[in-house]
Amino acid sequence: MAEVRMPKMGDGMEEGTLLRWIKKEGDSIAVNDEIAEIETDKANVPVPAEDAGTLTKIVVQEGQTVPVGAVIAYIGEPGEGGNGAGKSSASNGVKSGQQTSTPSSDAVKIGEAGSASQEAGAPVQGRSEEKAAPSVGPEAERVKASPLARKMAEEKGIDLAQVRGTGGGVGRIVQRDVEDFLKQRGTSPPGLPAAAQPMAATAAPSLEGEDQDVSRMRKAIARRTVQSKQTIPHFYLVMPVEMDRAMDMLAQMNAQAPDQKVTVNDLIVKACAMALTRFPEVNVSWTPDDKVRRYRQINIGVAVGTDNGLTIPVVADCGSKTLRQISSEAKGLIKKARDGQLTPQEMSGGTFSVSNLGMFGVEEFLAIINPPESAILAVGAVSKEVAVGENGGFEVRQRMRATLSCDHRTVDGLLGAKFLAEVKRLLESPLNLLA
Repeated sequence: MAEVRMPKMGDGMEEGTLLRWIKKEGDSIAVNDEIAEIETDKANVPVPAEDAGTLTKIVVQEGQTVPVGAVIAYIGEPGEGGNGAGKSSASNGVKSGQQTSTPSSDAVKIGEAGSASQEAGAPVQGRSEEKAAPSVGPEAERVKASPLARKMAEEKGIDLAQVRGTGGGVGRIVQRDVEDFLKQRGTSPPGLPAAAQPMAATAAPSLEGEDQDVSRMRKAIARRTVQSKQTIPHFYLVMPVEMDRAMDMLAQMNAQAPDQKVTVNDLIVKACAMALTRFPEVNVSWTPDDKVRRYRQINIGVAVGTDNGLTIPVVADCGSKTLRQISSEAKGLIKKARDGQLTPQEMSGGTFSVSNLGMFGVEEFLAIINPPESAILAVGAVSKEVAVGENGGFEVRQRMRATLSCDHRTVDGLLGAKFLAEVKRLLESPLNLLA
């Protein structure tokens, strides 16, 4: 009997949600048949079958969230039993009828699983990690709790049997549950100074509101932006760019080929690709073992806002493509992003990113680096400004402000300034972008 497991669709994927079953138990399955649809951090994608046979057992129900690698179904011969399936279902930490975790518990669960596996130096394996975690008393051994929750309970002398769990797996206790218990008991959680306790006990005005579920994309954005700001030492370089010549060239190009219009953003992506070719030291990332990885290929991510949040499709190998090729590919990726049809491959492998809010009238902003990249260029609106001309008189020019966010571990101030100056030079002499 063949196992169907939750696939890993992208480098950052840790778990997925089973949205719907395309096939049902008893259906005949051929290799590459789409049997289910899952929701990842970035997109909804179908799950193809790797084996032929009959879908004998569905383990994970629609709406459930399970880790990457968890068994979600079995494919075998008609009439084969599901004993193995039932056993594997329990090991997945998912029970029939379990609902998708709430946003708060889901986010905590992901973070705890990741940190626990890093501390132990071994992958997370569902229930086995709980047995290896420290506990408090024999009663606590029978309570379902995450490793970090058990550790915190042990440090504070808390009986886990007294804590109400809100996590997945039918009331699994997570770190936030222990923290809430500590607050109710008037004890600060680890890391909170004792001086802060009286303030926590002080009555505060009650703020009414309604908690709303968020998409997996929004959860992924929350995790990655926090990770970026907490682990990457950002610094920022701002430079004005004269855009008169670039705007004139765009007008001419689009008049000649109105069906293949090139945008300001296309010019910026092409300029960045050419600048990265000249300064490959920016096309790098900092590795976990304290090394700098220099990429041979220039893959530029283009930030796209959607109804569900921000996504960054990647235009691959920009260094070898013409301006019109980049423009055509970017348009297709942006459309797929807004339609929710991007594949994980189209959102992976970026080595540099561009974020443009100029179309909304934003003049200047600081962008957060997209890990593991080392830099991102934020560009504002092209607007008319009064400037001093060559002869000392005043004239109106079209200007755009570009802000480069850099990872100081890999890109220092001098290198970042040289790179940004090269982007500026290319945009101010736009005929170079047609080479």
